[in-house]
Amino acid sequence: MYKRYTNIYARWIRALASVIIFVGVTAGLFIWSDDFEDRFLPFLSTIFYSVIASLTMFGFAEIIEILYRIYQKLESVDGIKRLQENGSKPE
Repeated sequence: MYKRYTNIYARWIRALASVIIFVGVTAGLFIWSDDFEDRFLPFLSTIFYSVIASLTMFGFAEIIEILYRIYQKLESVDGIKRLQENGSKPE
């Protein structure tokens, strides 16, 4: 599902964010189905808070993935520099 993500933590956070949005929408619909007139504000607040929480988690997953890709690029450049300093040629 999230194969373009190389970091396992970013994958888990995105999966957890998907679960939170699903549970939040389901809980909101369950609250609203109990009584259509008196439960509209709790329905909206449940949906709103679950969307905000999941968007925040999606953002953290993106930040983690971007930082991990930067780390991988820096490690590869550092490895090439170390090989050149030792007199070896990079493959």
